[in-house]
Amino acid sequence: MYWSNYHSHCIFCDGRSSMEDFVKFAIAKNVRKYGFSSHAPLPFLTKWTMLEDDFADYQTEFFRLKRKYENVIELYFGLEVDYIDNCSNVHNTFFEDKIFDYLIGSIHYLDKLSENNYWTIDGDFKEFDKGLNILYGGDIRLAVNRFYEISSLMIQNGGFDIVGHFDKISLHISHYKNFNPNDKWYENLVGEVLQLIKEKGMILEINTKSMTEKGITYPHRQFYSLIKQLDIPIMVNSDCHYPTNVIDGFEATYKDLKATGFKTLQQIVKGKWQGVEFNEKGLFEQ
Repeated sequence: MYWSNYHSHCIFCDGRSSMEDFVKFAIAKNVRKYGFSSHAPLPFLTKWTMLEDDFADYQTEFFRLKRKYENVIELYFGLEVDYIDNCSNVHNTFFEDKIFDYLIGSIHYLDKLSENNYWTIDGDFKEFDKGLNILYGGDIRLAVNRFYEISSLMIQNGGFDIVGHFDKISLHISHYKNFNPNDKWYENLVGEVLQLIKEKGMILEINTKSMTEKGITYPHRQFYSLIKQLDIPIMVNSDCHYPTNVIDGFEATYKDLKATGFKTLQQIVKGKWQGVEFNEKGLFEQ
């Protein structure tokens, strides 16, 4: 039995330690397949995305570690790429001459607040609330509809392998009394985008970053049955920013997924994605 994690960050973006520290912790935690997915550069500066000038060093360090640990762990080279409407996607010129093992498509920003200043749905709650009022007049439903509209555009635009933290906007909207994740309009909205993921043949990430602290995954457990019904291929990632978190929430999440009826998780095997059987203790040897 072993674990895998394809969504991780290091000091080349907003991770809190070196690439090698993460590899060492992954090995110690019986992770056999580990992918680096630093936040890709954006057309504007942020505090948490990779600088374009640092990409060559990121690539060099990755391949150094891949050679050094090749007999101990499988390492994979990726990026987490933001989709921002009319601004950023995997078809930007930055990606044209680069080769990756995989790319994760995610949404952290929605619409512009001002020039090169976009509203983030994955930061400080006060900033989230401020942007919600400026852009959408405090209307949660309007903002949620916009989030899933942008999600659909990202999926239709394609060019990546994995849909990252699918319903991450729920991190903050759950704090508003007039929002209920069990409302039919919300479930229908999520269902429509899940159907699109299925149609495009993408892998859906079950993200455990908030599992230990908040007891939730992205997407939330309430959608596991629908994901299973749609037969969408899934994987489990911890989205770790600290080496100690490389398998956070895995055992409980694997158990929940198994109880829902999932039989396999997507893994890179001999250079291709394929389903590998699992239970609450990890993935079975191929």
